[in-house]
Amino acid sequence: MNILLRVLFILCFLSNIRALAQDYCAPLDIKMYLSGTFGELRSNHFHAGVDIKTDGKEGLNVYAIEEGYVSRVKVSSWGYGKVIYINHPDGRTSVYAHLKDFNKKIDSIVSIEHYKKESFELDLYLKKNKILIRKNEVIGLSGNSGSSSGPHLHFEIRETDSQNPLNPLNCFDIIDNISPTIKKIKLYSINKTKINGSNEDKIFNVKKKNNTYTIEENITLNGEFALGVYTYDKCNGSHNKNGIYSITVNVDSIKIYEFKVDKLDFRTSRYINAHIDYKEKKQKKEKYHRCFKLANNKLTNYKTLINKGIININDTNIHTIKVTVSDFYKNSSELIFNVKLTNQYTRNSNRDALQKETRKFLHKRANVFKTNDFEIHMERNSLYEDIEFYYSKQDSINEIIGKLHKVHDINIPVHKKYIISIKTNIKKELKDKAYIARKNKNNRFLYMGGSWRNSFLRAKVREFGDFCVVVDTIKPKIKGINIFPGKKIKNQKTIKLTIEDNESGIKSYRAELNKKWILMQYDHKKKLLHFDINKALVKDTNILELKVEDNVGNFTEYRAEFTTQNKN
Repeated sequence: MNILLRVLFILCFLSNIRALAQDYCAPLDIKMYLSGTFGELRSNHFHAGVDIKTDGKEGLNVYAIEEGYVSRVKVSSWGYGKVIYINHPDGRTSVYAHLKDFNKKIDSIVSIEHYKKESFELDLYLKKNKILIRKNEVIGLSGNSGSSSGPHLHFEIRETDSQNPLNPLNCFDIIDNISPTIKKIKLYSINKTKINGSNEDKIFNVKKKNNTYTIEENITLNGEFALGVYTYDKCNGSHNKNGIYSITVNVDSIKIYEFKVDKLDFRTSRYINAHIDYKEKKQKKEKYHRCFKLANNKLTNYKTLINKGIININDTNIHTIKVTVSDFYKNSSELIFNVKLTNQYTRNSNRDALQKETRKFLHKRANVFKTNDFEIHMERNSLYEDIEFYYSKQDSINEIIGKLHKVHDINIPVHKKYIISIKTNIKKELKDKAYIARKNKNNRFLYMGGSWRNSFLRAKVREFGDFCVVVDTIKPKIKGINIFPGKKIKNQKTIKLTIEDNESGIKSYRAELNKKWILMQYDHKKKLLHFDINKALVKDTNILELKVEDNVGNFTEYRAEFTTQNKN
């Protein structure tokens, strides 16, 4: 009887939360179309909310979905840009990101903190009663700040205590009657299994009839295998290829795998690189969900997982595989195909004919690799599975100091940062300007950092690839857009400049007007600094000074005297 009462209490509690959630108002007062869904596959993380279209415009009113208080405000040129966090009485937090502006009562407090800390970048946690918010109150304007690639509202709902994101579609109705698209299926050879005569992984194109997909090719194999599916979803009124909600795999009548995104955990979000086929994403920009679990994958979104999703057929019967992909509104598509066991002999394919130093790296252990001029130190659980690590080096190329160190395979993901050390002979006067860089596919050198330990330059990196030492002696560039020395300002409302550094990158900037720090907002996408002219300007001669420093200490200073006739 006690157990029954407890169950009834829990159900009552959950239904009350559900009722509160259903009573939320919408964060925008336009019809909601999505350009991104919860749990969508993004670079190094699952998408923690939904992206709501704003008709390609900035400046739409953004509304609080429920009463509460502002618990946090963050401002950055990166990530979420300008973002507001509101705690609600039901134990949830709503998040509104990539905003253009805050409302006046929020902005007045944020502005004080900017000037107090003398920084545009700000992460402000607020006391409970500092800024109270009413349901449906305008809290800001939609925008494109931070790492946003276009105007929209990124919206989240989280558990307040854990800050774990919840699927916002539990709280809002979006019109969606479109079933997910299945583009391709990949079969993985486990333990050198031969798939259609080859012990390589094999990708099959699929053919659609209604909402059912098939593979026209017959599939034979002689051992264990696993699946990956390249799939996406679309919503009504949107051309965007969004994420799916769930995937299930059945072998004959038995469900062996189910993946679902009702809830996420920021602490494990990077394990997305174990969930996806990282190689296909890097090489072809195709996002495959692995329907099996790698050894060091700590995601908890697998609701069913038999034998880690690995399929083992041990008879000569024909077996039916069914993959079902669904969106949140239960629109679904199925891929159905048959497989049959064969007893063909497995011959290993040649891996790599190049001369490389190799070593077994085990994911459960710390791994160290050393040569006379190169070292790697990697913590345990930095990899998602064991690998046959390989390394080689190449003679010096233009723009680098010393050798180019080719570290394993860029298509293999790394979970934790590891230390890379390169022995370098360099002139004493250039040591402070040297850094470790990763050469990308466009032959650009990306700044990784660098600190000296004896004759080794060291940096922490989080992926494999080609690394080298680069020297940067070039100063950042500053260009006035609507300001120049001697300018007379009459009705101008802003001061704008661009800043740029194509070598080690911009580390910091500081702007002063008449020897007092001013808030210049930075948009890294446009390389733009802008200052909203206010009463800090005086009527006679003014002096604007700007200093921009790169990551190795090169700096540029800009100075402009100007006069203003503004009456503030």
